[in-house]
Amino acid sequence: MADSKGRAQGKIGPIGEFLLGAVERMKLGSFEISEASEGDFLIYQLRGPAAEALQRGDGRATDALQLVANQVSMRQSEDAPRIVVDVEGGGDEREQTLSRLAERAVKRARETGRSIALDPMNGRDRRAIHMAVREADGVATMSIGEGRYRQVLVVPEGAPEYEEALEQSS
Repeated sequence: MADSKGRAQGKIGPIGEFLLGAVERMKLGSFEISEASEGDFLIYQLRGPAAEALQRGDGRATDALQLVANQVSMRQSEDAPRIVVDVEGGGDEREQTLSRLAERAVKRARETGRSIALDPMNGRDRRAIHMAVREADGVATMSIGEGRYRQVLVVPEGAPEYEEALEQSS
């Protein structure tokens, strides 16, 4: 394979160094990594051929990398910030897609008066849906199912699950 070397853009901390080494060992190609702090989150942005390879498919590789980075971070300090691995800016685009999905689900739930179950998704995507729907009046969300089949249920006011959804979302 071509050059699998990573390069830090600016200063990165120990978790950034860990990610740099992990992605280099995957031998997916060259990449750059940068670190930014946003509230309780440390966001690591990866760009380049290796980042593109990580983004392919359903994002499981990126999710796994983020999970391991969070575990390493928590071992260093219990009050460590949450780690977010954003690949090629895919996080922003994905967030917008999930926000539109949430808007459509809210609209359908209100129009039909019935709960709308979204397709199973990973925890990060479920959280984005919950956060987007939180702003809407007259609907609530809850997670249902187990493991990789876990999904978000968008529940309109008046539906049988509404009270349970309100309790779960608070």
